[in-house]
Amino acid sequence: MGNELEFKISTGLKDIIGKDLITDEFIAVFELVKNSYDAFAKNVVITIEDNKLIISDDGKGMSLEDLKNKWLFVAYSAKKDDSEDKNDSDKNESYRDIIQERKHYAGAKGIGRFSSDRLGKLLTIKTKNDSSSKLEELEIDWSKFETDQKNTFETVKVNHNKITDYKVKFPNNSNSGTILEISKLHNVWDRKRILALKYSLEKLINPFSEKNDFNIEIICKRELDEDKNGFYKTGLKENKGKKYFERDKVNGSIKNAILDILELKTSQITFKIKNSEIETKIIDRGELIYHIKEPAKDFQIIKNLQIDLYFLNTSAKSNFTRKMGIQVVNFGSVFLFKNDFRVQPYGEFGDDSWGIDQRKQQGYNRFLGTRDLFGRVSISTNNTEQFKEVSSRDGGLIETPGYYELLNAFELAHRRLERYVVGVLWGEGFKRRKYFGDDDHKAQEYRDKLSTDKDSENLEIAKSNLGSKLDFIQIIKSLTSNKNVEIIDFNKGFIDLINEKIDDTQIKFISDLKDIADKTSDSKLLNKVTDIEETFERLKKEKEEAEKKALEEERKKEKALFELKKSEIRAQEEVQKRRKEEEKRRQAEFQTEKKEKERAQAELAKVKAQLKAKEEEEKRKIEEEARKKAEKEATIRKKQLTQYKSAETIEYKDLRDSNHIVGVYSDTISKKILRFKRKIEKGKKIENKELLEFISGINLANEKIATITRFTTKANYLKASLESTEDIVNFICNYIEKTYKVLYRLNVEYINKETTFIKKFKPIELTVVIDNILSNSRRKSADKVILEFNIVKSNLEIAIRDIGQQLSVKMDSTMIFEEGITTTRGSGLGLSHVKRIIEDELNGDIHHNPEYTKGFELKIKLKK
Repeated sequence: MGNELEFKISTGLKDIIGKDLITDEFIAVFELVKNSYDAFAKNVVITIEDNKLIISDDGKGMSLEDLKNKWLFVAYSAKKDDSEDKNDSDKNESYRDIIQERKHYAGAKGIGRFSSDRLGKLLTIKTKNDSSSKLEELEIDWSKFETDQKNTFETVKVNHNKITDYKVKFPNNSNSGTILEISKLHNVWDRKRILALKYSLEKLINPFSEKNDFNIEIICKRELDEDKNGFYKTGLKENKGKKYFERDKVNGSIKNAILDILELKTSQITFKIKNSEIETKIIDRGELIYHIKEPAKDFQIIKNLQIDLYFLNTSAKSNFTRKMGIQVVNFGSVFLFKNDFRVQPYGEFGDDSWGIDQRKQQGYNRFLGTRDLFGRVSISTNNTEQFKEVSSRDGGLIETPGYYELLNAFELAHRRLERYVVGVLWGEGFKRRKYFGDDDHKAQEYRDKLSTDKDSENLEIAKSNLGSKLDFIQIIKSLTSNKNVEIIDFNKGFIDLINEKIDDTQIKFISDLKDIADKTSDSKLLNKVTDIEETFERLKKEKEEAEKKALEEERKKEKALFELKKSEIRAQEEVQKRRKEEEKRRQAEFQTEKKEKERAQAELAKVKAQLKAKEEEEKRKIEEEARKKAEKEATIRKKQLTQYKSAETIEYKDLRDSNHIVGVYSDTISKKILRFKRKIEKGKKIENKELLEFISGINLANEKIATITRFTTKANYLKASLESTEDIVNFICNYIEKTYKVLYRLNVEYINKETTFIKKFKPIELTVVIDNILSNSRRKSADKVILEFNIVKSNLEIAIRDIGQQLSVKMDSTMIFEEGITTTRGSGLGLSHVKRIIEDELNGDIHHNPEYTKGFELKIKLKK
């Protein structure tokens, strides 16, 4: 026989069952709180300090033997082998009642204690049981397990201290309990993270449970002021500016208001499996719909299960949001609780572990999904093999036969509630089930009447709807056809088919009511069905007699009407005879007039045709002349452009540009003198002020000409072109105010004149740009010139637009900056000169805006 070997356990196991397994810090806290619950604690306090998280409870605590043989025994669970509390009820009277109430443990794997590794590097345990006078303390540094994976688990030592004189206080001043002090935290626990933990802990323990023997409190002193004085800045619109609700305060006991919310009047089902029996009860807005029992023959593993599902209509969803401060879809849907503790991720937003959203996608408005439902599935069991959570704690249950039984139970409860809501309250099957034969319009009419039921707080709309009644009868009929189902009670308000109108559709379902009455042995219902039949027979007979009487009356009316018609016809024939004779005479006259009118119309048509032909010929000639003129102008412009470009040199450009500007100012002087001369010739009185303005204007234009001519030599030009650094917007506005408003009385408007843009530029170049652009506007006799300044992305954008003539449609807007091309009957140099200065000297660009329709607009962009 060979040698026997044994396993060695590496320190790397710590990571596997610690922070690598528990990847979520909230689940890590869950696991540690669950340990407190299993230790029969009534109070757990979670204290959050800077880089420290403390979880303390008033449970039964641990002795040194418990620490050595249970807590430090990796993967061992005393809960699993029933040794955890075998002697506690005898040893400690105070825990006997709790042990009876908490018959099942929340955890049973023996690895939950390693959740503290997910939270921080250091763990200090302080614990004491009721029979001890000393405090046991363990100090664990999880990082020691990470130094070398070749080390075995037992080689890493854990410090232990036995403290006689201690000042540690357990919650509620308990004589026993456990305190877990976790430091060197892996995460920063700010307000947002603490609140997220609080919201998660709200759903840790079954909120549907009627027990209230386990309290969790969060303490974080640094958040006290914000809790007291803070207010909502984001979230629901109606909450902004208001102080925090208790739920959104960090400090305080964790309370769950779901039980109050579930008292809202809505459709709900309670489905229980207990003592090998299934009990199902559907209630809608406070009224019983049906209550049945049946043997749980398909559920051999599940012994104790309760499912509560709530269909949330529009009214219920609004009330939930108003009371909880959060929309129900963000709070969760259908949660799973095992032994009163939540199993993740069932019920989380976006989770479809129950598979109901996938099914809902297969038929719109036919199924209930997670957005329509809220509730819980709660199972109590010690069968840890069949209902075992995956070790990571956020992956739900392991797939076992028990797991599939649980899914089947949920599906049965879900389908029963869905059948009622979708069928009776929504009327989805009125057409499909042919309740009204082939009359789809009638079926849709009854379905449309149910549209307001979702906002109603009672059942009157549904109970008064014939389609809903017929669908409800089919539900009860289906239940009674199952021999294993015992109907305890059902809502009789849905089977009152009598109304003031006889209806074959209603008669058709009386036999279904008879079957229900027979199978439920309900004598009252049977008597009611008999009354319904008798009433229908009476109504039918009354209807037939009324129809017979109405038919006889109709015949009499028809006979009298026939005689009246005959006399009317004879009278009409006489009238028609006279009318025909009169018409014959009129026709003769009409024919004569018609022939005369046709002759006149023919003559008129001939004249119109001649005029139209003449107009078309003239139009053709005008268009031909315009085309030839345009072709001629284009040829001339092209020739001019070619000549300018071929003869151009750098020195020639400068001289030519200067001469062009001199021409502009000279033309200005000539026009002013001509205008003044005409006033003198007409004998108009000239005031001194007007004379001074005239002389000043001519003098200013003359000074500009002198300035330009002084700079025609290269040396003088360079001297005058020295750059100046100043506010370019202010310079432009001042120049226009002192020149154009005085010299030309030009109507100028500024937008954003206060804009500031400091830039280095040559004043003479900038004035040339302004003169050329405004000169074009003056030539076109523009009513107004508008300058708009804007700073866009650190650049100055200038829009110069005039109100007057638009650019000719015959002019190509892309060529207006070419030399030799003119928009105002000028030389065609102005805009070319402007473009060259802006691009080469002012570090900018210029383009024409074709979208401006009130005149002509140029847009200039200058960079720093």
